[in-house]
Amino acid sequence: MKENNRKNFPSAGKGTGRRLAVLAGAMMLTFASPLSVWADADKGGDTVDTAVTVPAFPGGAEDSQAGQGAASSAGSDSAGGTVQGGVSVIQSGSSTDAGGQTADSSQTTAATQTGDSSGTATRIIRTQTAAGTSGSGTAVDSVSQATSGGDYSLGPGYFGQSGVQIQQSLDPNSATSNAQIYDVTNPVVKVAEKYSYDQMVQDINTLKMKYGNKMQVNTIGTSLDGRAIYDCIIGNVSAPRHILIQGGIHGREYLNPLLLMQQMEMALANYDTGSFNGNSLSSMFSQVAVHFVPMTNPDGITISQFGPDMLRSQTLKDAVSTCYVMDTAAGRTSEDTAGYFSKWKANAEGVDLNLNFDALWQQVSSTEFPSYSGYKGTAPGSEPETQALMNLYNDSRYNWKAVIHYHSMGNVIYWDILGNKVQAESSELANLMSTVTGGYRLLPSEGGGGYKDWIQLSSKPVPSVTLETGKVSCPMPISEYSSIWTDNRLTWAVAMEWVAAR
Repeated sequence: MKENNRKNFPSAGKGTGRRLAVLAGAMMLTFASPLSVWADADKGGDTVDTAVTVPAFPGGAEDSQAGQGAASSAGSDSAGGTVQGGVSVIQSGSSTDAGGQTADSSQTTAATQTGDSSGTATRIIRTQTAAGTSGSGTAVDSVSQATSGGDYSLGPGYFGQSGVQIQQSLDPNSATSNAQIYDVTNPVVKVAEKYSYDQMVQDINTLKMKYGNKMQVNTIGTSLDGRAIYDCIIGNVSAPRHILIQGGIHGREYLNPLLLMQQMEMALANYDTGSFNGNSLSSMFSQVAVHFVPMTNPDGITISQFGPDMLRSQTLKDAVSTCYVMDTAAGRTSEDTAGYFSKWKANAEGVDLNLNFDALWQQVSSTEFPSYSGYKGTAPGSEPETQALMNLYNDSRYNWKAVIHYHSMGNVIYWDILGNKVQAESSELANLMSTVTGGYRLLPSEGGGGYKDWIQLSSKPVPSVTLETGKVSCPMPISEYSSIWTDNRLTWAVAMEWVAAR
């Protein structure tokens, strides 16, 4: 692809041909020529033959997953320590996705671990497809969405699709084929089974002190129980384009705040030295600012992790306890209090925040009373946490170009809603995210009331997708996190490149 003048970025980025080229490059996974859309971009790091350069996994190696070959290497603990020595990994076998379908795979990978004096480590991987060629060809995954028992609606919108057929072209290689973005050797944000609100606040403060003006921290609202909801902006706050990535809107889905915090730290640690497809991250961040709202529902996460006794307000403690009584009486749960509260999705008044947005809200099915799950509230936008996200999106200082929402579970992507005003663009972003995550399946959304839905139906809609991470029910064990991180560690960088060309 002919290189364009980087100085012409603001106007050139609007061309249809450039936008299609970005998507085609991601889906075909060639990236043979860097997309030179970043103003004054520095030359990126060197590549090794046709090797794929990706960040080292936290702690070195991926955990083994059921039905998959295990990748092993020497490393330190799950906090993301250094990885030592070379390793050759062979993966083969049969894996089963969340929808109950099976896919046979065979893959040989040669990996070399390297480190540098800046406190980072990287894994350089050369992947060979089943046909014996590197980086060539695509595999077509024909997915029937008339599922038998896979209930993905527990995340962003519920699903009762019947007979929807979606074709995805998936390449066996990574969509980040020339990423010089490395994991942090001694991270501030450490993997924990229950990554709490208090730990997140401490880590945000530490990252701010460490990285200074590369990161701006704003409070966009306060939860019912008095916890601040943070918007952490990486890059130029006055950039012409902005991306919003939010997670933790459901209490029991608390691996996603950890994911977003580690994405933030990776972006900050590589800010001055990293590059993506030949473009320096510093130049990218001058043109596209990325907002992370890692924990939208801190009260709900606190309840799921530690129970209602950790709430500050006695009134809210009583309200949450009443939910248990009502749900038990209605036959919605038969669990003891510990099991019940661990599955808590709602905020501290029993409102499911992702049913509370003014998007087809009247049509949203709901319990008749506050509950751990499924109660949409007394009116759209009734909750302070909902209002915080709405106010952020309506902030005229930010020219939003894309929004990514993190939920769990299913390894799927929701991208549509009835009346979606940016359907084609959301589909394009969803396909790109499917590629970079290694094949998260695409599903349209039914229902309504979600943040994604509200954005797509708003007066100023932008492409918006929901990524559902993990393969088991929430709250997920920490053993799920390694694969979640592997799939999602660079979604933010891919999204930045995509919006730059729009």
